[in-house]
Amino acid sequence: MLLREEILRLSSHSLTALDESHDYYTFTKRVWRFVDRAVREGREFSFRNMNTGTRVDQHLLLERSQRYEARYLTSSSFQHFVSVFEDYLFGLLRAWLTAYPASLSKKQIEFGTLLRAGQVELVVRSVVDKELNELKYERVADWFAYLEKLARLGCPNPETIEQLAEIKATRDILVHNQGIANATYISKSGALGRCREGEELTLPETYHRASWQTIQAFVQDMTAVAVSKAG
Repeated sequence: MLLREEILRLSSHSLTALDESHDYYTFTKRVWRFVDRAVREGREFSFRNMNTGTRVDQHLLLERSQRYEARYLTSSSFQHFVSVFEDYLFGLLRAWLTAYPASLSKKQIEFGTLLRAGQVELVVRSVVDKELNELKYERVADWFAYLEKLARLGCPNPETIEQLAEIKATRDILVHNQGIANATYISKSGALGRCREGEELTLPETYHRASWQTIQAFVQDMTAVAVSKAG
C-alpha cells in the first residue's frame, strides 16, 4: 500500500473510532437520563447480573447511575480517546519509517533476527517495530521531536503538543495511579497541569469534550500535512 493511501486509511479509522467512542459516551448518558425519567414516572423494573449475582431494582439502579457514569463511562471513553491518539501517531510513524527506512540504516540488528526474517520487508518491519517500541517509553514531546526529525512535517504546533502531553499524562494517572496526581504527572503535564501532587484528577464534561476535540483536530491536521508531504 502506498504511503499516502496508508495515511488516509489510518486517519479514517481513527476519526471513526473517535466518533463512535463519543457517541457511546453521549448516548449512554442519554439512556441514564431516560432511566431517571422512568423512575420518576413510577415505573418499576429489575435486573440481575447472572455472573456476579447482583440484583438491582429501579431505585438502586438509579442510585448507582451517577457513580457508573463518573467512574466508568467518562473514564473509559476518555482513555479510548487517548488510545486512538497513540495508535494514530505510532501508525503514522510506522508507515513513514517503512516507506523511508534509510533513517534506520545505522541501527544494529541481531543476526538471529535476520536469519528468521529471511526477506528484506520482514527485516525492515522488525527494525521499525523495535525502534517504535523503545520510543513509546519516551515523553509525548519526544514522540513529536522524533517525527519532525524523520518527516519534517512542521505539525502540530507547540501548543497542541503541550495539550496532548497533558491529556496523555492524565490517562496514565487514571490507569496507573488510581487518578491521583503524582510527581510524574506534574512533570509530564508541564504548565497545563490541572492539579497538585496528591490531588485527584477529575474529568469534567468540558475537559472530556475538549480532549476529544483536540485529538480529532490533531488527526485531521496531521493527516492533511502528511498526505501532502507523502505525495
